[in-house]
Amino acid sequence: MIIKKSLLAATLTGLALTSTIALSAVSEEEARQLGTSLTPTGAEKAGNAAGTIPPWNPNFQPPASYKQGERYPDPYADEQPLFTITEANMEQHKDKLSPGMQALFKTYPETFRMPVYKSHRDGRYSAYNIEQTRLNATRARLSEDGNSVTGAKGGAPFPIPKTGAEVIWNMTLARGSVSEVKEFTEVVTYRNGSHLVGGVLWDMYSPYHDPKSSIEDLESNKIPFLYTMVHTKAPTRDKGRMSVVHEFMDRSEKSRSAWSYSPGVRRVRRAPTISFDTPQGLGNWRTVDESLGFNGSLEKYNWTLVGKQEMYIPYNNYKFENANVELSELLPAGHANPDLMRYELHRVWVVQADLKESERHIFKKRVLYIDEDSWNPVASDQYDTRGNLWRTQLGLSINLFDIGGVYRRAYFYHDLISREYFADGLLNYTPPVAYNQEQKSPSYYSARSLSKLGVR
Repeated sequence: MIIKKSLLAATLTGLALTSTIALSAVSEEEARQLGTSLTPTGAEKAGNAAGTIPPWNPNFQPPASYKQGERYPDPYADEQPLFTITEANMEQHKDKLSPGMQALFKTYPETFRMPVYKSHRDGRYSAYNIEQTRLNATRARLSEDGNSVTGAKGGAPFPIPKTGAEVIWNMTLARGSVSEVKEFTEVVTYRNGSHLVGGVLWDMYSPYHDPKSSIEDLESNKIPFLYTMVHTKAPTRDKGRMSVVHEFMDRSEKSRSAWSYSPGVRRVRRAPTISFDTPQGLGNWRTVDESLGFNGSLEKYNWTLVGKQEMYIPYNNYKFENANVELSELLPAGHANPDLMRYELHRVWVVQADLKESERHIFKKRVLYIDEDSWNPVASDQYDTRGNLWRTQLGLSINLFDIGGVYRRAYFYHDLISREYFADGLLNYTPPVAYNQEQKSPSYYSARSLSKLGVR
């Protein structure tokens, strides 16, 4: 696998930097790259030499048919695949595939394929996000243990990253609305093609992206950078379960705070175990920190910024969100329906996490691939305690016309041993997400609120 290091600072050459190194923000001179050779959010503005990755396009206009509040129409619906990667020709494209993608071809040689389309870099960003990202470049700081950030809000804290931990924090914080209310479907697809189906109502408020919040309140843990309220709607045995989670900027001083409500006992309880490799999700299928590539404290791993590479990744996946496709067709045995998938060639940051000798976790190593334009985790591989590839993930994304930027959507978690997979965040069968429309007060995301909602 060829890794590009041309944009990394000279201090990275020959080094495996981890989050234990003392860090400072980039210089004013480096920061001036934002908006010139780099996009306002830190990606390379230019395309590649081969012309297969285009320059960033800040002038994208949504389709004329789009109306705010409705489903996003596919602006590339008339395009056809340039070519399709299969198990038969995979070796020709191996340098642009993650080990997990290669494993999917080998595990499902008859059915897994990747239709590759023309690449588009059409994501636009809000003026607030651009300005805060520019300011973050020189004011944000990462703690020596890599587990807390100061001096950042409103955008990528480290748009010109120099360590793996900085990229992971960008993945966590760079893109986000102030509030979201969404219903989505979760599905476990078993080896025989049968399904376990769940439903979730997810409600979020992000002080980090709220212009009214202060950096001082965020970095002192006076307020979380994210509040979430989760209502389980299905399956029947789990209906009525709820949880509230608060995420903080200084994870070394204050870990995630969480509370849960169970309709069986009609009580709200503190949930201190919502972290690391605790099983979570529909059927307890994944770990807490496996969510969306990686989620939570960085403390158990050493994080190495490997570099950048070109990769075929899911992108502009409007076609997948077809509301008229039956679940059995959308999610057959093995993997999502390739006819509804779209892959494009993009540049990704590659970050490797190695479990510290003093720590325990079911994943000894993890490798994450993060889209340079959006900071979305588009793929990740998890290795077991013997160092064997065990699970691989793929993250879909689309360009949100109304709030600006490329956002992650559905996410697939593949177990290469059991040959089951978990699809999270499906938006095919639920109303469109309400972005920045129904902001609730912080008091809504509380244990008291859980109790009130639970007894209704």
